[in-house]
Amino acid sequence: MNKNHKFETLTTEKIKRNFKLINSSYFSEIIYGENRTFFDLYLNVGTKGILENQTKTYNELIENLNEYLTKISEYLKSTYTNSEKKKAAELNKIKLNISVVQISDKNKDFDTVIVCEKEYKYFGILKKNIGIRTEIKNGRITTMERKADTLKENLK
Repeated sequence: MNKNHKFETLTTEKIKRNFKLINSSYFSEIIYGENRTFFDLYLNVGTKGILENQTKTYNELIENLNEYLTKISEYLKSTYTNSEKKKAAELNKIKLNISVVQISDKNKDFDTVIVCEKEYKYFGILKKNIGIRTEIKNGRITTMERKADTLKENLK
């Protein structure tokens, strides 16, 4: 896992200037890591526009991201199927990628969702995706759930 994530701190002004407003969410692709990997960031704004609390939540998330990714990786290892356990050494070397981060506006169950995934060669040229959807509330992980297809099941 790359411990040198470089993220820019967000402000309301940066969001309004650099993000796209789509329906009720501000959206941007956030580039991180030495391989210039990216994830989709959604800030759900509801009727009040961007809340300072959402930028604060995102900035706290990036400060603690390595801690979250470590916990997500450990959870992922605990969900390996029997065939994945046989490939555990290979799977453990594959970097956990962040696909989507959603910062919600007044959701009672979570304020942040992180969708992470690993992709590996399953059979010949076929690839398999292992995804984990993690919900965070007030800086604490509340739920983690393995998803068969993170593209279809990104956000609830």
